[in-house]
Amino acid sequence: MDTILQAGLTLGMSSTAGFHMAKPKPPPKHLSGANVLPQEHCPTTRDRVPFPTYDKDRPVNASHLCIGAWPWGDRPTWHWSEDELGDVQAAWRKMYQAGINFIDTAQTYGNGRSEEIVGRLISGLPRDSVVVQTKYFPNPLGIENYIHPIEAPVNALRQTLERIKVDYVDIYLVHGPIHPQSTTSIAQGMAECVTSGMARAIGIANYDTQGMLEFKESLEEYGVPLATHQCEFSILRRWPELHNEISTCHANGVVFQGYSSIANGRLSGKYTTENPPPKTYRFSNYDMKDLEPTLDVLRAIARKRGKPVASVSLNYSVSKGAVPVVGIRNVQQAEEAIEAMGWRLSSEEMKEIDDVSAEGQETVLWQQG
Repeated sequence: MDTILQAGLTLGMSSTAGFHMAKPKPPPKHLSGANVLPQEHCPTTRDRVPFPTYDKDRPVNASHLCIGAWPWGDRPTWHWSEDELGDVQAAWRKMYQAGINFIDTAQTYGNGRSEEIVGRLISGLPRDSVVVQTKYFPNPLGIENYIHPIEAPVNALRQTLERIKVDYVDIYLVHGPIHPQSTTSIAQGMAECVTSGMARAIGIANYDTQGMLEFKESLEEYGVPLATHQCEFSILRRWPELHNEISTCHANGVVFQGYSSIANGRLSGKYTTENPPPKTYRFSNYDMKDLEPTLDVLRAIARKRGKPVASVSLNYSVSKGAVPVVGIRNVQQAEEAIEAMGWRLSSEEMKEIDDVSAEGQETVLWQQG
């Protein structure tokens, strides 16, 4: 499945890869500094955001930053080697001890290997001290999605639970709006995952605003709230903010998660024009020379703040009302993620960053939101 996902990225899943957009498109000037949360919103690593559940009195309480586990076990995109497992374990210990308890994985990541690694990391820990989020990949070529449109996500989750070695996942997402099933059918299947006790909360990823609202309405027929919506969001892809997807989520009690928060490393300070990221890192895939104005601003703020560039980029997402999802493969990346929490960029700094940001765009195949 990871090969299918990478092939999809090549063909158009990424909002900004290849032929979709050669250069970053600046957002409208009058929106610089807009849509920023009040300075009082300043979560630490130990603060929690509540995700609504079927049991209204027991939300899923997750950290305001999420560990992205796509690189774990994935070879086509992230060139994973099993020799990295020790680094990932050390990074997880660092983040868990700091108070970050939220891990995002998916059934397609590494053909299930990412889920297995998550299970290994959380083994022996109190189950209620960790929030595990995974995603059902609604493969449009998968025969089960046609024969058993409602049961398909249920059956897939059973296999996930075996890989992670847990009785339930905290949050279960539909990975993208590519399912051959109707929204009503797939919502019913996802709701059954909750009522059967295999998942506590339900979400979606990569839908547009209208699709998100339709899915929310379908879930509510079974008494299950839509807990979260996850889309690509960063300084280089402000589409969900500028097209009111984040604000619509908030207005409807849906937690917005932004993945690729540092644009596959492009906003971390690691890559330059002379040292570009691998070609398989397709989200926000702009030529590094076109990102120099953005990186110049981030570097200047990072120096002034005494923070890593990646921490500044992640704090930007928090300031815009997103729960950032960031891939972690080693202790340094863990420390940079931890350093993003417990402080806030000023309104002036947010405007400076917005002035060198990119709007991004959507695609029909995957990035609808």
